[in-house]
Amino acid sequence: MLDPATLRRFDIIYASDLVYSPGCWTLCGDANCCNFGRYKSQMKLLGRSHAQELPLLPGEFEYLQHKGWLGEFPGGEHRVVEYPLACGTMRLEFMVGTSSAGCACRHATRTTVCRLYPLLPLFDIDGRLTGVDPNFGIFEELESLDALPRACQLTTIPFGEMDKFLAITAAIGQDPTTVFYATAYHLTKAHARAQLAAAQASQGARQISGLALFEGLFALKRLLDQNVLRAQVEELAGRFRDRYGAAFRLAEPDAGRCD
Repeated sequence: MLDPATLRRFDIIYASDLVYSPGCWTLCGDANCCNFGRYKSQMKLLGRSHAQELPLLPGEFEYLQHKGWLGEFPGGEHRVVEYPLACGTMRLEFMVGTSSAGCACRHATRTTVCRLYPLLPLFDIDGRLTGVDPNFGIFEELESLDALPRACQLTTIPFGEMDKFLAITAAIGQDPTTVFYATAYHLTKAHARAQLAAAQASQGARQISGLALFEGLFALKRLLDQNVLRAQVEELAGRFRDRYGAAFRLAEPDAGRCD
């Protein structure tokens, strides 16, 4: 059951029809934001999958369910990955689509990340917008590492769309738990880039691309150093818990470990 605050927050987000450029998903030729097909096509394992995984904010799946919009995602699998922490469990949620038409859903019901892509908003602990990261995800980081031309041609926010961008980021910033998830995502992406950069450097003169290294590290579960990353996420969760107390909510809290 959605609480009224969450319902209002997503009503604002989904009413904000942020479009950086008309038909922007066609500028790259292949709906890169949903499929990343030009990169996956170069991979032996990840290239076999045509699924589109759209990360969801906390409560977003329940909102889509409440609105009756789950049918807008062909395939429509709700995937949940749990990441246990000392004071609870992060529930990483995704809508997984299998559309062969490029985009994973209809324009009007696209998820929050689809509305924001390719600009990743950055927040301080109080939910204030502090800037944007032009590298929304790992494939943008790979483009940066390998000095590749951008698949996505969008780089700026048109002045007329700025209010919509700010409305979405303000709605995200209203909820401490959502801000934590957004910040943890940015932290994890930065960690993965650092791992890839280190792997590149270790190759010396062989000059292996980050794209070539990515799939191997991913398959071997070495893209993330969990000993390092978990400590960073735990520290982040501790700061949010100290700042917000009970208003910061993770699943399945273990009170005995949160003192």
